[in-house]
Amino acid sequence: MITLLGNPKRTCAGFTRRDALTAGGLSLFGMTLPDLLRAEQTQPSLPASGKAKSVILIYLFGGPPLHDTFDPKPNAPAEIRGEFGSTPTSVPGVHYCELLPQMAKWMNRSTLIRSAAHPHNDHSAGLLYTMTGKRAAKLESAVPVLPTQAPSMNSVIQYLAKDEKRDLPASVWMPCYTGWGQASRRPGPYAGFLGKQHDPFFTACKPQSDKECKYAYPERIKGEVVLPAIDLPEGISLDRLERRRSLAEQFNAELRRVEETVAADRLELSRRQAFDLLTSASRPNSPWRAFSVDSEDPKLQDRYGRNLYGHSMLVARRLVESDVRFVTVTWEVFEKLKIDEDGWDTHQRNFDILRDHRLPVLDQAYSALCEDLDVRGLLDETLIVVMGEMGRTPKINPKGGRDHWSFCHNVLLTGAGVKQGHVYGSSDRIGAYPAADPVGPEDLIATIYAAMGINPTASIYDQANRPHPIAQQGNVLSGVLA
Repeated sequence: MITLLGNPKRTCAGFTRRDALTAGGLSLFGMTLPDLLRAEQTQPSLPASGKAKSVILIYLFGGPPLHDTFDPKPNAPAEIRGEFGSTPTSVPGVHYCELLPQMAKWMNRSTLIRSAAHPHNDHSAGLLYTMTGKRAAKLESAVPVLPTQAPSMNSVIQYLAKDEKRDLPASVWMPCYTGWGQASRRPGPYAGFLGKQHDPFFTACKPQSDKECKYAYPERIKGEVVLPAIDLPEGISLDRLERRRSLAEQFNAELRRVEETVAADRLELSRRQAFDLLTSASRPNSPWRAFSVDSEDPKLQDRYGRNLYGHSMLVARRLVESDVRFVTVTWEVFEKLKIDEDGWDTHQRNFDILRDHRLPVLDQAYSALCEDLDVRGLLDETLIVVMGEMGRTPKINPKGGRDHWSFCHNVLLTGAGVKQGHVYGSSDRIGAYPAADPVGPEDLIATIYAAMGINPTASIYDQANRPHPIAQQGNVLSGVLA
């Protein structure tokens, strides 16, 4: 409810300063008026500059095996080592899997963490923990999405940018929300106690394949990222909507004249973004055109790969060019469409799936992204993060797969804010546990924030203005930052 001329009002942002003034000396959510005003003054914001102006997170959902990606174990027994050999990177003494030769060339611009670990050996719980820095309240097979959960990195960035005047959201999640391909919704990407208004912007997608069978492993998941559909109410045309917006802008101008409030500004920003999104197809100068790659050179599109993830990473580059600060590209499982039932969750046929369908796509798209950013002078201000919610077992199972294993996995950090040509931590001889410098999710998150110039010891405030640690009390990895 919003009423004019000084009457009480509430918005999606909660109580306003006038609510507190009207309440006089009474406390609000356990806070006195001086406490509330102090909290408003100390609310953190997104820094204008940091070594990493933007982050592109490539999230390999399902759990990529360290043995078959960035930490091969050539001297381990065959049942640990697996079928793949290794290839030298651009850093002497550091090797990747032989199927990642293009990624290996960018190790000299990267820090590789080989000792990431946590105890949540489950997809949903691992996703929640690695994206928020806080463990699930209860470890179960299907952790629900709850409004009390800690916010994701995406949502924290959206929250910190809440007072910015921007054409596009500060945070985007592609190609769809995690779980969409399995007709479910997994926790981790959301704003939790910050409120749904700080969820990242979720795109939609149109995945497809040339193959279909009971266990479908298409060589390339084709398709593209698309903007979510917004339907007009029956009887409303775009012309009529434009007239309504003009009237709404006049009303809002009067509203701001009567009483300036941060909440009113946020409401107007949301309205404008929704209108811009709705009319983007008909306006050549729409900021939402950043999601379309039609203007890109076809040879560059080929370089990324004509598949869903190559397309997504090309869109990610366009978004950081348009000042989007945190972009997550997550590898989804499209079980309900019967075109990819595993993602990186390779309990069986691990080596066939990685050889034919996973590693070549990642190798091509990641290296194209690094090269594209570098040519445009953006790699020095963009941090690329490659990770998953867990790793996989050292020992190969009887089905030729590797099972869940969250107790040791890798994180690759490339570009802005991190040391170049550096390996942090190590795994033991079979890749089962960290041998040195274990890294928990909260430590990684604190380090990413620090690379962005965000104080990881600051607080964020829930909808009742209660403070919470922004990085869940994680420790910044000084040995990682440049």
